[in-house]
Amino acid sequence: MEQNNSNNSSWFIMMSAVKQYYQLGFSQEQIARNLFISKSTVSRLIKKAVDLGYVEIKVKSFGEFDELLQESLEKKYNIKCYVLPTLVNQSNVRLNDVCAFAAQKIFSAIEDNEIIILPWGKTAEYLAANLNIPHKKDGVKLCMMNGFVSGSTDSLKAIHIIEKLSDMLGAEGYIMPCPLIMGNKETKDIIMEDPSVKKVNSLIRESSTIVFSVGPFDMRNTYLSELGEDVIKELMSLQNAAGNLAGRTYDINGREFQTNYSSRLTGLPLRDLKTKQKRICVAVGNYKAKAILGLLRGGFITELYTESETAREILREEAKLS
Repeated sequence: MEQNNSNNSSWFIMMSAVKQYYQLGFSQEQIARNLFISKSTVSRLIKKAVDLGYVEIKVKSFGEFDELLQESLEKKYNIKCYVLPTLVNQSNVRLNDVCAFAAQKIFSAIEDNEIIILPWGKTAEYLAANLNIPHKKDGVKLCMMNGFVSGSTDSLKAIHIIEKLSDMLGAEGYIMPCPLIMGNKETKDIIMEDPSVKKVNSLIRESSTIVFSVGPFDMRNTYLSELGEDVIKELMSLQNAAGNLAGRTYDINGREFQTNYSSRLTGLPLRDLKTKQKRICVAVGNYKAKAILGLLRGGFITELYTESETAREILREEAKLS
């Protein structure tokens, strides 16, 4: 009987310590004084309550959005927009936070027999890494829409991205089995007739959904610097370039520059982006603001996932043009 009383007393002390700590916001030192026990005992009791399941801790960050910025972007560009609050300065953490939300939101909405295309890149990598809940549908096909770049480790990750996403979606996965840019147009024309390449291009044309990010027009921060000296020279001569999507460079109004190297690019021409019903952009970083703005002004985005600092920079860039 004394043992039961002792156990009951210990349980009540533990629960009192937990309630004071989590519900009343008392410090462990305050609780120790209130219960006439040591601070180390308070710490052990709180840990024990958590271990026994009496305490459930939830982090609810994805239910909170910057509604003012969302509304501004939605009204201005006639899109659906999700703007998460910027919680930290580190760019990779900001990207991961947005991708963690976007991955579940985007891929949970996939329907049977849908064909989805996406370009490789860091954002696609983060989306794949954060898709940890299966959303399997029938007949789904997933296709990497752009080819590889020699020397780019990001492009080599395309296989792993498609593998992870396909597994979580129960989808058939495809990659573009050729370089992003060919040595000349004649070589490209020959490669485009290869059956495996034709199969992927057919899926790209038939797709209804594209999930993509954008890159700034900046040789220091993108794979553009790895496309060859002739391409770099031509790119550097462009005036008013705003961004890049899968090798396609465009201005602040989303108009693709027609260059000598454009005819050598594989994948989807920018003008064909508008044939896709769902054009979902996931982009984070102030340095991408102009690139995002160019596609917004050109009407290439139907759904945008970003965070508040990037959203503010987009609107600041827009204001400069007014």
